Amino acid sequence: MKENENIVEGYSFSDARDYREAKRELESIEYIKANTDMKDLNKVVKLYNKLIERKTLKTVVGYAFLKELQDRILREGVISKDNLPCIKIEREGLQSRGFGSLESEKERKQQVAIENFRIRLRNSRIINLFLIGIIIAMIIISLLSDRSMISDYENQILDKYSSWEEELNEREEALKEQEKLAE
Repeated sequence: MKENENIVEGYSFSDARDYREAKRELESIEYIKANTDMKDLNKVVKLYNKLIERKTLKTVVGYAFLKELQDRILREGVISKDNLPCIKIEREGLQSRGFGSLESEKERKQQVAIENFRIRLRNSRIINLFLIGIIIAMIIISLLSDRSMISDYENQILDKYSSWEEELNEREEALKEQEKLAE
């Protein structure tokens, strides 16, 4: 057997976190056994119910201890099997961080990525619709605008400048005539 294996109560853990959790539960179980009168079946039943209710034990080592308590209670006939709460096994409790948890982690990451993509897609659609609306409004404004009004103003300005030009030409002619007379 390898020296670096993480073994607790005959269970080998490949994940260090699961190993630490199992080791912590083993210490708790040893403490409970040392400080509880295990010969008193009423105390054993109370202990079992409290551990089940609080979901204190979550590793294989803890489940083995709960099964040991359950078998003893049923064997002694203190409580019937129907009245004794079952040991609830949580999926995460038995699963080390191996293939199954990696798949669930991968699925969770994919779901987050999909949700982010959906949000970005929705936002880009909203922005595109807004820009299309602006373009349509600009086209409508350009089609409905009164171009004759602008050309009228332009014509008025051109007429004004042409009248100034004529006036300047007339003054220039008058000055030339005065110069000829003065000579």
